Amino acid sequence: MARREANGLLAALLGEADWTGGELARAVNGLGTAQGLRLRYDRTSVAHWLTGSRPRPPIPDLVAAAFSRRVGRLVLAAETGLAAPERSWESLLAPGAASVVGGLITLCRAEARPEPRAFLARSGYALTALALPSWRSPPAAQPVTPAVSGFRRPVPEDVQLLQEMARVYAALSRSHGGAHARSALAAYIGDDVSRLLGGAPGVGQLHDDARVAVAQLVHVLAVMTGDAGREGLAQRYFSHALALAHQAGDRRQYAITLRAMSSQALRLLHHRRADELAHAALTVHGEPGDPTVLSFLLVQRALTSAHRGERLVALADLAAAERRHERAVHEGAPFVAYPPSGLHYQRAEVFLALGDDAEGRAALRSALAHRPPGDHRQVALTHARLAESLLGVGHLEEACGHWSRFLDRYPHLHSRQVDRSLSELVRRLRPHQRQRHAAAVLDQAREHIRR
Repeated sequence: MARREANGLLAALLGEADWTGGELARAVNGLGTAQGLRLRYDRTSVAHWLTGSRPRPPIPDLVAAAFSRRVGRLVLAAETGLAAPERSWESLLAPGAASVVGGLITLCRAEARPEPRAFLARSGYALTALALPSWRSPPAAQPVTPAVSGFRRPVPEDVQLLQEMARVYAALSRSHGGAHARSALAAYIGDDVSRLLGGAPGVGQLHDDARVAVAQLVHVLAVMTGDAGREGLAQRYFSHALALAHQAGDRRQYAITLRAMSSQALRLLHHRRADELAHAALTVHGEPGDPTVLSFLLVQRALTSAHRGERLVALADLAAAERRHERAVHEGAPFVAYPPSGLHYQRAEVFLALGDDAEGRAALRSALAHRPPGDHRQVALTHARLAESLLGVGHLEEACGHWSRFLDRYPHLHSRQVDRSLSELVRRLRPHQRQRHAAAVLDQAREHIRR
C-alpha cells in the first residue's frame, strides 16, 4: 500500500492559529451544527488528517471556514490540504466556478505557486471564454449578517487605501510596464483583499465603495497582466473586475472595464469582439452621463469602427469624444481623469486605421507633447508608433530619431508590448541597415536584445 504524505499545509495552519487538534475539531463541529450537520470529530480525527487522510465534502470547506475565523484572513479549502487535488488548473479560468471574491482570491494566490503559475502563464485568450457581458440590475440587497470573527468590515480609510494602491500600481505600469511588480499586486489582492471582503457579505454604500475600489485594483492588475503577455489570465482578471463592479451596482466602473476589454480584443486582432465590447460599454454607461467617461468610451468605439472600415461612424464618434473631452476632467487619479495625451493617442490610432496618415502623425506629436516625462511606457510606445508611420512614407532619418528616443526609454521598461515594438523596429530597419542612421539605431537595438 502506498504511504500517504503528511499534510504539511494543515500543520502550518494549526501553528498559525495556535490551535491543538482537539480545538480545531470542536470548531469544525460547531460550524457543522450551525448548518444542520451532526459531526463528532475529535483530536484523533485531526491526527488522521495530518497523516494524509481526507474527509468527505463539505468538511474541507468547514475546516477552511474555521481557520478563516481564527486567523482573520480568507483560508480556502485547497489551502488546508484536505480537498482532493485538482487534475488540472483549468477550473481557475472557468467562468462562474466560484464566488466572485473566492474565485479572485484563489486565482491571485495560485500565481504564487509554481505549478498553477506556469499553467496560468500559458493560458490563451478565448473568444468563447466569456459571453458578451450585459448590464442587469443587481440582485436585491440582503440584510447585513454578523461579521465573521477576525475579519474587519470596511471603513472609509480602507477604501482610501485601496484607491491609493490602484494609483500606485497604475503609475508603476505607466513608468515601467505591466510586467514590473505585477506579481506583487496579485499577492496584495490575495492577502489584504481577502481580509477585507472575505468575511460575511455586507450591504450599504461603504461596502459598495470597497467593492468598486477592489474592482479598480483588479482592473489595473488585468491591464498589467496583459502587458506582461499573459492575455488569457488578463481576460479572467477583467471578468472578476466586471463582476465586482456589478455587485456594487456601479455602471461607470463596469463600462470602463468593458472598454479595457475592447482594447485587449483589438490588440489581439479580434475586431468584431472589440467592437461589440465598445458598444456594450456605451450602452451600459448610458447618456447623458459623465463627459470624462463618455469621451473615453466614444473614442474607443471610434477606433473599433475604424478597424472595421466604418469611416463615417468612426469620425462621428471621434468628434463626439472630442466635444465631451472639452468638459472632461484632464488631471487626477486613474478612473477619474482622461488626460489629453490619451485622447490624442487614440485619435492618432483612429486616423492611422482609416489611412489618414498625416492626421495620425500630427495626433501622435500632440500626444508626445502632453505626455509626462516619467511615463516611460507611453512615451516609448508613442515614439515607436510615430517612427513606424514616418518610415512608411519614406522619412527614414526622422523615423530613426524617434526610434532612438524609444530605445533610450527601453531599459526602464518590462512590457511585452514594448518588446514587440523593439522586434518591429529591427524588422523594419533591417532592409536599411547600410544607411548610417539606421545602422546606428540597429546597433543600439541589438545591444538591448543582447542584454
